[in-house]
Amino acid sequence: MSGIALGLEAPYRIGDWVEIDNTIRGRVVEIGWRTTRLLTRDETYTILPNSQIARQRLTNYSAPRRHYRTHVQILLDHDVPVAAAKALLAEAAAKPSVILDKPAPDVRVVSYDPEGIRYAVRFWVPSFAEDIDCRDAVLSAIDDTVRERNLPPPHTRLRLAEPAVRAGGLISAKTG
Repeated sequence: MSGIALGLEAPYRIGDWVEIDNTIRGRVVEIGWRTTRLLTRDETYTILPNSQIARQRLTNYSAPRRHYRTHVQILLDHDVPVAAAKALLAEAAAKPSVILDKPAPDVRVVSYDPEGIRYAVRFWVPSFAEDIDCRDAVLSAIDDTVRERNLPPPHTRLRLAEPAVRAGGLISAKTG
């Protein structure tokens, strides 16, 4: 029944890049009544029962269009002002020619951590097949830009435990 349901609903077609339940990613190479066959990026041929696919979350990276937005996270030191960091990261992310230039990359603050400020650098990739190459190009461009500008690297602030204290013959450690 799952094969019939998938055939009628058609959530993917041959050639589409899909991800099933955040665990299996690949290009659909064959769709049958009982199974769907994927070819992963590392050329692994995977056969999945349609009954399993029907019960799990499916993401189709090829529909309705082949391009989509993704992101990488970057941690910068607190000493770098947010406005300057956002401008610098967006400028660096726009450099690689492998990503789509429209819409332009943008940057959002994700969190304010003890180690630094975490940013999501969002950009558009032409297709799922090029996702890894686009991420590599964007991260390399950001690294080049951060090094050119001599920005302080994020650092971890360590909290050392106070020396052990004897309390009634027991040793306990206080943390600060």
